[in-house]
Amino acid sequence: MPPTVAFTVDGTALSCKGAIAKLETEFVAYPPGSVARVLLVDVPTRIDVHAWAHRKGHRVVEDHRRDEVFELLIEKGSCGTATDVPGAKINAS
Repeated sequence: MPPTVAFTVDGTALSCKGAIAKLETEFVAYPPGSVARVLLVDVPTRIDVHAWAHRKGHRVVEDHRRDEVFELLIEKGSCGTATDVPGAKINAS
């Protein structure tokens, strides 16, 4: 069963910094375990969002592409610890 999404960040018209800033701002209002859906249109931004999530201790639980848009589901982690993404379901085809 897919996780329940708490909020969506539509980064399709945002720069990489803009998408990450929006995620940072939105995640503050939610407890650990909350899931954000992030929509992106380019590979470099996708890579940067993955790196940001890892640095901040969040976990990418799903990453797939629909047409020209990447959809990532990111679970908010506890403060202060980075997590690996061994169970992330990635499908970029």
